[in-house]
Amino acid sequence: MSDVAVTATGHEGAGAALPPQDYQLWRRVRWAGYVLLGLQLVGYLVWSVILYAHFSVTWDFAGYYQAWYLIAHGNLDPLSTMLDIPYWKSDAEFIPYVLAPLYWIFRTGIVLQWAQDLSIAGAELVAFAWLCDLARRHCAEREAAWFAGLGLLLFLANPWLWSAVSFDVHEESLTLFFAVFLAWDLSRGKRRAWVWVVPVMLGGAPATTYVLGIGLGGILASRRTRRTGAALAATAIAYFLFLALVHGSRTSAGATHTYLADADGHPFKVLEILWAGRTDVLANLAPGGLLGVGVPLILPLALGVIVPDTLLGHVFAEPLFQNVPLYVFVPVGTVAALTWLLRRHRQAAFVLAGIAAAQAIGWAAVWGPQIPVQWLRVSSSEAATLESVQARIPASAEVVASQGVLGRFSGRRYAYPFSGEGRKIPLQPDTWFVITPTSGIELDTTAYSMGVIGELAGPLDARLVTHANGVWAFQLTPPPGMTTFTTPDGSSPLPAWAGAGVASRPVLDGAVSDWHMAATGAEGYVANGIEWLENPGRYRAAVTLSASSSASGAPVNVEVWDNNTSTLLARQTIPETDGIQQIVLPVTVPAAPNETVYGGWGPFRADFDSPRPGQHIEVRVWSPGRAAVNVYSAELSSPSGSAIQP
Repeated sequence: MSDVAVTATGHEGAGAALPPQDYQLWRRVRWAGYVLLGLQLVGYLVWSVILYAHFSVTWDFAGYYQAWYLIAHGNLDPLSTMLDIPYWKSDAEFIPYVLAPLYWIFRTGIVLQWAQDLSIAGAELVAFAWLCDLARRHCAEREAAWFAGLGLLLFLANPWLWSAVSFDVHEESLTLFFAVFLAWDLSRGKRRAWVWVVPVMLGGAPATTYVLGIGLGGILASRRTRRTGAALAATAIAYFLFLALVHGSRTSAGATHTYLADADGHPFKVLEILWAGRTDVLANLAPGGLLGVGVPLILPLALGVIVPDTLLGHVFAEPLFQNVPLYVFVPVGTVAALTWLLRRHRQAAFVLAGIAAAQAIGWAAVWGPQIPVQWLRVSSSEAATLESVQARIPASAEVVASQGVLGRFSGRRYAYPFSGEGRKIPLQPDTWFVITPTSGIELDTTAYSMGVIGELAGPLDARLVTHANGVWAFQLTPPPGMTTFTTPDGSSPLPAWAGAGVASRPVLDGAVSDWHMAATGAEGYVANGIEWLENPGRYRAAVTLSASSSASGAPVNVEVWDNNTSTLLARQTIPETDGIQQIVLPVTVPAAPNETVYGGWGPFRADFDSPRPGQHIEVRVWSPGRAAVNVYSAELSSPSGSAIQP
């Protein structure tokens, strides 16, 4: 059987009867594909540089970067302060060990993103060569060229590949190149397939599922691949058992337990969860042509990716890095399915090919423009300030940062996100806090971040190092006996000087209790950006300020806005105050729509995780100009007087 073609369709000898031809058109399409995929790689690399330069790398990047940095410096069993466990026990991801020597060549974390870019682009290149070979074996020249071109389009137009590149660094993407080579070599009956097993499994438990899925696909595909496929599947299962024995897959084990608990042992509950996630299932599969899911070699891998991710919850089901194998394997299967159909129902094959091409363009048109909107959340001015702060922090210091910008600060032994009220963060003798209340992909509210700023400046007496462009940096030398920092619970008023104002400047001289936002004399908001996230109901807003009468005689306005709907909820005019006073406004937060995320339109829809429910309630203080206005703090409480949690 050495001369029998074994393809991704699982049909042996399907191309043996085709006469040899000079496939010049097919060759031109193939070379054009190589060039275009090479240009796409350049795009990936440039985009990664932009994201990295803008500090738009978050908690996920921080975990890999910290491990990579520490391993490169000789710590072969680094503690992940992101997870509070030894790094290798987080799914046994050993890729940072392999990449560690690169630190001493480049000395920058961008190397990790570039490695991911190369893996994804390399996987596309191998998959394109694979589907070109399929088209060449089973179609006449013109059809082979058309189907190869379709496969190329399915790669170039898929917006989720750009999302995978944009979202930090993950083992699923880093091992993808080797997984595709493994499947291609298996489909051709090559012993070299075993070369790619170890690089894939270095990605840990999630990547090992790819070896299992590819092995099961080999069992289904043909007699020629059955034995190797079974051996691959057995190898993956054995490695899973080994990881369980040494407790090397805590993250995956915990996630698996979660969805099994949600299903409560009922198969119909599992089906209910899968049906509830059908929008994201389709969004993950459709850009690749959809037909490819049914190809024997692809089916087990596709199911092994999409089913667990959907069961694990909405966040995992989203079209992101967790599902990246689908974006590369499904186009190969789609071309394989179309070449099989072409020899049986020619017209149907071309109709389906046209539909696949049209919907791929549709997905690109609807979601492509959203990539920078979704992932680039830090401005150039904010990034410049963060760059200057990073340069001032010693390598030995601990850093606690907003999770939206944490990534680049994590090349050190101690790095933590400060997210979550009441969280206890261990402190080192030299600890730096970097807080960006309104930029980056944040999990916490603006009120929470401003509360941390107030806590650091006030009770903890941390040294304010930088406050510019929405970036706040503090250095804390803990007093004797203080070993942890407990994030505030939101019971204190928020400092107005940590907010914003187009007609003001922060005054940060003297005692912290005297810090305030002072009017510049121009007309406009002296204080704004003081915001809470609250459910509908009755509240009490209190603003501490002082105001003199303006030259025009116009009053100062204290306002409360619902930013979800851009609605003014309350306003009180203040002609002037007798010194520093607290102005109290009753506020009714309406039952208005919650904040939403973009979900596409028509058939091109995806369900991304919704923001936390509630209305964004903001306090603002407006000056008519030429008036002395100083705003000190603001708080939002229930009618009984208890403070609102951020």
